[in-house]
Amino acid sequence: MALKEVEKVEITCLVDNNVDVLLPSTEVARRPPIAKNWYDKPLIAEHGFCAALTLHKDAAGVERRLLLDSGLDPVAASHNMDVLGMDMMSSCECLISSHGHIDHAGGLLSLRNKLDQKQKIPLVLHEDAFRNRLVKFPDGRTIDLPAPDRTLLAKARYEVVERHCPSSWVDDGALVTGEIPRVTGFEKGFPNHYLELDDGKLEADPLIKDDQAVVVNVKDKGLVVVTGCGHAGIINTLQYAKELAGEDRIYAVLGGMHLSGRLFEPVISPTLEALEKLKPRFIVPCHCSGFKAISEIARRMPDAFIQNSVGTTYVF
Repeated sequence: MALKEVEKVEITCLVDNNVDVLLPSTEVARRPPIAKNWYDKPLIAEHGFCAALTLHKDAAGVERRLLLDSGLDPVAASHNMDVLGMDMMSSCECLISSHGHIDHAGGLLSLRNKLDQKQKIPLVLHEDAFRNRLVKFPDGRTIDLPAPDRTLLAKARYEVVERHCPSSWVDDGALVTGEIPRVTGFEKGFPNHYLELDDGKLEADPLIKDDQAVVVNVKDKGLVVVTGCGHAGIINTLQYAKELAGEDRIYAVLGGMHLSGRLFEPVISPTLEALEKLKPRFIVPCHCSGFKAISEIARRMPDAFIQNSVGTTYVF
């Protein structure tokens, strides 16, 4: 796939499960400043994910912008954008949906109001993102994962682009993986995840084939890979990103790794063993990565690990 190098990429976390206003800034992780009246309009954290990417294409300062996901609550991402003063996102060129689950697609309509109103904005997703799903727990509980409404998205002037294969955007500066091959022996998907059929019956859907990631190639550094949930498995995702981009170096990994909960705890150890072999310079686990996995990453890869918080901008 065509993927041009960029001088740098800035990634601002607009929605994630955690916010900590006391975290210090570093050269890479720039935390939002704390105002005296910070409590008047605080940043919102929730069980969801949204990230804004700014690509610096060349030394001349040309910037290109895109969004990955939109969070769970309809207004969380747009609210946090206001708190951070991100008026620049009106020049965002496209929105990538990592998959159709509501905690990644709940803010699509409200975010559209923040983007250029004069033209349609591409919304890039896999066709399975429009299918309703749910999770069944061992104790009998279920939680619904409704799909976004195609009609409402069209009315909001999104240009819906359905792709199951890889595609490149913003003049080949960003690569969307499309459907990710499952090649490892330990990343087997979400075993209690189901697809709701038209007749109301349920069908096992452990693979969640619409899961996809965004890949950027930073000059002289390597790949920056941004995931939503990482249902395909973070190692499957990184291996596929390397294959697509023709680049062996992983510079940074940011996003969900879906290692939270008892079902996924056995996957933590082999995942980290494989991750250590890939030697990313920076790792920012978010959203559904889970406390145990995040703690283990921090312990085993302390020089690479960065704690995430809503509002942080990462400069790679």
